[in-house]
Parts: sequence; structure tokens; C-alpha cells
Amino acid sequence: DSRPDSRGPARDSRPDSRGPARDSRPDSRGPARDSRPDSRGPARDSRPDSFPRPERFSGHFSPPTECAPVFGTLNKDSQRLLSKFLDLSLDVLPLDSKKLQLLPDDIRALSHELTDDRSARRWGYMNDPATLSAYIRYYQWWNLVRLTRLFASLPLNLKDDDAAVDLGSGPLTLPIALWIARPDLRVKKLTWYCVDISSGALSAGEELFLRIAAETGVAPWTIIRIKGAMGVSLRKKAALVASANMFNEIFLEESGSIVDFAANQARDLASYAFDDASILVVEPGIPRAGNFISLIRRALIREGYAPSSPCPHSERCPFPGERNTKWCHFVFDTEDAPEPLKKLSAQANLTKERAALSFVFVEGKKIVKEEPVAEDVPSEENPVVLINSGAAGVAKIGESPLGMLSRMSDLFPPLRIRIISDPIRLPNYRTGRYGCSDLGMVLVTGSGRAGEYLQECHSGYCLELPRPNKKQLERDQKTGATLIPLDGWRSPESRPDSRGGSSRDDSSRGGSFRGGSSRDDNFRGGSSRGPNPRDGRGNRDDRGGNFRSGNPRGGSDR
Repeated sequence: DSRPDSRGPARDSRPDSRGPARDSRPDSRGPARDSRPDSRGPARDSRPDSFPRPERFSGHFSPPTECAPVFGTLNKDSQRLLSKFLDLSLDVLPLDSKKLQLLPDDIRALSHELTDDRSARRWGYMNDPATLSAYIRYYQWWNLVRLTRLFASLPLNLKDDDAAVDLGSGPLTLPIALWIARPDLRVKKLTWYCVDISSGALSAGEELFLRIAAETGVAPWTIIRIKGAMGVSLRKKAALVASANMFNEIFLEESGSIVDFAANQARDLASYAFDDASILVVEPGIPRAGNFISLIRRALIREGYAPSSPCPHSERCPFPGERNTKWCHFVFDTEDAPEPLKKLSAQANLTKERAALSFVFVEGKKIVKEEPVAEDVPSEENPVVLINSGAAGVAKIGESPLGMLSRMSDLFPPLRIRIISDPIRLPNYRTGRYGCSDLGMVLVTGSGRAGEYLQECHSGYCLELPRPNKKQLERDQKTGATLIPLDGWRSPESRPDSRGGSSRDDSSRGGSFRGGSSRDDNFRGGSSRGPNPRDGRGNRDDRGGNFRSGNPRGGSDR
């Protein structure tokens, strides 16, 4: 047993002439399958919820400068007044317990009369106490929600002793909304001429306004009620001429040209105003009303007024609201609306998830006499004479370098874009939103941080961007909108490619996207969720009022 074994080392201890074991030798094919990095990326279950943008499309992103949005934020006092509106209205127009219990039914009946059966609506229906009560508790309250958000951001410039005109005033919805939304204007000594054919609505509205003003402890504005229609004479010119939800009932029943109708109404509005006054027209956020707003905007420009909001320019409106075209309107979620209003809406089966409106706010231009240009004569103060010194971009005599730079910057103003649409999902993990600018309709796009920024934008946001090079602008092939990438992205066709050809990835192509939905389906407003958004009828909350312009079935929608 102790003798050495002549057969040599045991099989397990001798070296293997065949080389390393199969499992230990290096694999010429590369690392083992389980140890190799997976070029396909993480496993399906470990993928992030949001896809990162492709590296080849990555670019630097800095949030753009934001201008005044369409909808502002109400302070706590304004929110309190808006929430107490039902209680304050009951102080002015009390209801016994039985009538209060029947209020949701009255609201539904009024809704049917204002939307589905307009032909049967009575002349002067707002003089009926039950109708007026239902209108104030529902329609006026929702209109206050809309208008207060608008007034919170609107650049109004009213001074002591100014006069304002509210056409189709109904129960004074517009002055009440301005009082609630703008504490800074409550202290101004203003006189309001409130015009409507319904004396009952005007009387109830004045009492309601005085009750709300008393709640704030500030002396109220002077209210002058005028029973009449558009064209009624007033004692003095106004610094502000306004109407809210007045024209839509009239032009819906006009048999003539809506273009001529808008031009005539613009002349009438301007007749009430000083040359440097402001004019505000608010209508429901439906296509037909958006078309009217576009037309009256054009007519007011011809009357010498310049758009101030929401338009970031005075060029042709790129959202005219004509058949099969997009219309200018703005929406906001109603989650912050007063809880008593949402409860009453639910009881009447008229709930709202979003509120919408279309509007235009224009300002008159003061005529400034230009000073005569001094002759270009050299002197000790101006030893150098510059030829054509008044030309843009050329220094004037005695002008400082900073002054010249400031004047030259006017030659290249920033691009202002008003966001119109909801977020839109685009190819290449990009997000887009339609907007309005002096370039026309634009599609603002971005991915990664830029895409997240666009997701967080709200309808009515105003972005200020460096003006792009017109030679490098691209257009969306489906809508014709100018593409404005926030992250410097360019489509594959516009990139230099040594391989030639074009890439399959192109966010500027139209058509359908994942889920089978077209990007245009996301261009919606509060009214497009309802049935037949283009049938010319507004949302039920956009009806009411009783102002006429020589038409027995026209109306204010306040």
C-alpha cells in the first residue's frame, strides 16, 4: 500500500493535456451570456415609467421668460367672496325652504330653455323672478368664476373719475366680477353705465353688487342703470367699454354676414370710448364665438385699437375659428371652484370639469407728435456727423452707446407665444403645445426637461423666447404650424447627414400617434368635450342674460 504507483499521478491530480477545463477557458465568443452587458438596455420590468429622451436629440434647456398669463390667481379675500356668493345672493333675493329645494330643477329648466329650446324663450324672460333666481345662482356664479380669473391678470388702467360701460349687463356680472377680483381697483372712484333691456335684472344686480361691496367694507362704485340696447346714448365717453357673453345670441340668429355684423359692432363699441380707451369683449369658448372674436378683433384694429390680450401681436389671427380650423379659447380646471357651486351643479346634473372662454382686450393709441429732427450740424457737443442718423440701427448724434443698443434691440424683439392648446404627445418622446405668435400658429415642442416644462404649462401662458432665424424655421407637415423647439431640436431632414437619406424619426410629420389618436384631437377646450361642439351652441353655463340689439331673441349670456 505504501509503494509508489508506477501508473503515475492519480487521474484527478495530474495535469490535463487537453488544456483548461471547458468552463474555465476563455470563450472566444466573448463573455458568458449571463455576464455580458445587455445592449438592449434594462429588462422590460425595470424600465423607467417615463422614457428618457434619446441622446442624439438632447439639448440645453433653460426655462423661458414668462409674461402675464390669461388667468391669474385670486387672493384669499376674493376666494372668500366668490365662495359666499350664494349666501350673499339669498340676502338680496331670499328663497323659502321649498323654493330653495326646487332650485336645481329650476336651473335644469332654464338650461333647457337657453340651449335646446331657444325659439320658445320669452322676450324679457329675465324679468321673471323664478328665472332670474335660477340664473343668478347658477349661470352668473359660474360666469363670475371665469371672469374673476381673467380680471386677476388683465392689464386694466383705470383712474379716479373714470367711466366704464357694461353692455348687456344683466345682473351686473361684469362689475361684480371686477370688484371681487381686483381689490386694487375697489378704491378707485369709478362710474359704471350698466345697459340692459331687463330692468329687473339690472335692479337685482345693483342690489347684489352693493351687498358684496358692503362685505368688503369699501365704498362702492357709482352704478347708473340704463334700460336699453346697443346704441343707446350715454352722458359721457368711457375709459373702458366691456361686454361679456352678449354677442353670441345675437350673431347666432343673424341671417346676414357675420363679418359685416362684427364690423358694425366694433364701430358701436368704439363710439362709446375715448380714443385711448380700452375695449373688452368676452364670449363663450366655442368655435362660433371664437370666430366672432377673431372678426371683431380685426374690426377693432381697423378702428385704431391695438390688441393687448391675449394676442401677443397685431398681425392676422392664426386661429380664426372658421370651419375645420382651430379657434382661440382658453380653459382652466374647475377643481378650485367654490364647493357650494360644485354641489349645486351636481344637484342640477350640470357639473363642469373645465371652464372655457374666448376674449379680446384692445387699447386705443394716443397720437404722439414727433419732435422735429435736428439738422446734422457738427458742434463741440457733437463733433461727428453721421449720415442718415435717423435710420434704424445707426447711431444718432450725441446718442450714448447704451441708447443705441436699446434702440437696436427694438429691431430684434423677442418672440412672444401665447399657449392655446393642451399638451400633445409627439414622436421621439417629445411634447408639443400649439401657440399664437407674430409668426402665425406655432407648435412649441420639447423633450426631457423641456417636455416636462410644457406639460406643466397652462392654457393661456405667455412665453418669451429669443427670435429664431427665419431661414432655419421648420413647419409641421400636418397643420403648417411653425415648429419652435425649446431644446434646440431639429428634425432629421434638416440635420447634415453624411449617409444621405432621411430618418424615419420626424416629429414634424402629421398623422396618428400611439394609441391611434391624432395630435389634433388634443387641441380641445372646455366646450369640445360636450356633444356637437361646432353646432354653434355654447355650453349651458354660457347662456342667459337679456340684452338685445334690436333682435327679440338676442341676449346677454351673463
